[in-house]
Amino acid sequence: MFNPFKRKPKHQLLNGHQVVKAFKFKGIQYFELQDIFDIPCQRAFAIRDIMDELGMKCSREYLQAHTTAVQNILSDSKSINIPELAKLNQQLQERLDMIIDSDLVYKIASVYYFDESENPYNYSFKYAIQKVNAWKKGGDYLSFFSLEPIKLLANLTVLLRDDLLAYLTVQQKMTKQQLESIFTHLSETDKKKDFAQTLILQQEQD
Repeated sequence: MFNPFKRKPKHQLLNGHQVVKAFKFKGIQYFELQDIFDIPCQRAFAIRDIMDELGMKCSREYLQAHTTAVQNILSDSKSINIPELAKLNQQLQERLDMIIDSDLVYKIASVYYFDESENPYNYSFKYAIQKVNAWKKGGDYLSFFSLEPIKLLANLTVLLRDDLLAYLTVQQKMTKQQLESIFTHLSETDKKKDFAQTLILQQEQD
């Protein structure tokens, strides 16, 4: 197993990159590359994609589910359900007003921060899911989002602890309700597609 920290667990130069401690959570030490502007290409590409999602306040999978639901409504040959279209459109507007999507913060944190078992020069989507699962385990979201590196990453430093907890609770509830609304307009075939399965998995973790 690749372990660049074997000889110097506190501090390491790795192929010219400075590796430093970022935070410790649930007994596991996570690291980061000191220069965030010099991140290896695999992680840089992943960050680029997630940053686009952060700006939209929703993941690509959410948009795929949303547009599929809209298309299904529009494809009804008997009558187009205008109130449901308006409801789905309102949901997108609500997301634009969100501060953050907590699932996206977990996602980008899985790229920025790595443990001793990871190769900083590679990015495994499969292992990233395992990391997010570990961070979410037990439902103690506030402890994770109260970590200073995470607050800085998500631009949450202005929120007090109670405000942060209240926001995370409301945001997660809103996302759950929105997805329930979207899924009522997805076919059984749609629900088996990768984007739907990803969203289902995220909600099961929450």
